[in-house]
Amino acid sequence: MVKSKVGISGNYTVQPKGHLALLLPAVALLTLIASWVAAFPPGLVERWYARATFPMISRFAEKVADAVAFSWLDIALPLGFALALVLLYRRRWLLLLNLIAALYLVFFWTWALNYHRQPLISKFPLDTAKTQPAAIEKFTVRAATEINRLYLAKQGIPYDENDTREEARRRVRHVVQVIDGTDWEAAHRIKISRLINPWFRAAGVDGMFNPAGQEPVISSTVLDVERPFVIAHELAHVRGYPDEGDANVIAAFATLMSEKPAFQYSGWLSLWLYLRNPEFDRLMEPGPHADLERIFNRANKEQISWINDLQRVALDWFLKANHVEQGVRSYSRVVLLTAGTEPYWERFR
Repeated sequence: MVKSKVGISGNYTVQPKGHLALLLPAVALLTLIASWVAAFPPGLVERWYARATFPMISRFAEKVADAVAFSWLDIALPLGFALALVLLYRRRWLLLLNLIAALYLVFFWTWALNYHRQPLISKFPLDTAKTQPAAIEKFTVRAATEINRLYLAKQGIPYDENDTREEARRRVRHVVQVIDGTDWEAAHRIKISRLINPWFRAAGVDGMFNPAGQEPVISSTVLDVERPFVIAHELAHVRGYPDEGDANVIAAFATLMSEKPAFQYSGWLSLWLYLRNPEFDRLMEPGPHADLERIFNRANKEQISWINDLQRVALDWFLKANHVEQGVRSYSRVVLLTAGTEPYWERFR
């Protein structure tokens, strides 16, 4: 910092040196470029960050994320927007640039570096024979059979939100422990954001992981039959799996291998949304068919088409920018990975 004299009164103002004022934006830009060109070796990221450094960050973040019932987004977004308006009004461009750079660096080094870890598929054997069209057709028939059976098995067991959240937390923690050999206390308090929830409904979003607050956030209107899978999916993000397809696979393992019929039902029903077609839908008995109609009716009632399209384009761009080559199509990868790893499922009981 240097002092510059103003006027003849002898008053001084403190101004930053030019090159120091641009240091943080420069570091953020270099980090962004390194991420864009995939300069971070997946093996090292997996070993030293995802399995060692990130769990320590996550342990600390858990104390902040789970300390309150509300979503930190409901505070951060209005304050951030107000601060940005003030800085723009006062033309404090450099300060605004530094704040954006700082936020990006925090986002990247406390969570987003996980985008460069080894893909989930590299961590267990994949039976490619089970991913062929004929095998997937058999898997689809099995899914229908399981859905019909589990619908009856869960009858008479009332839905319990607290039990669902606890079971999802326990199951996802176990799945990640089996896959990575890591185990730690991570944020698990499921949040509903009053500020973001209207956007979730209009955009057709069931949930998200807030990396700034390290908290899982879901839509308030997600149905009881959807919640076990949706919550497990967001908790997979909490534990350092940012890829949407990988999070879906972890949620599938967590729900399908649960001892609770409602969890198994939610897992198979979620897979069915990717497997189904008019011909296979005929395999559904009246109860599961009614649940599917509830899911579709909720989506049709809430979604606003142009907002849904905008959300999809933005998410697709974000995922591809973070080396998820399939973009939003990565969500559907859960079918091939789940079917192809079926012999491996027993490890997650």
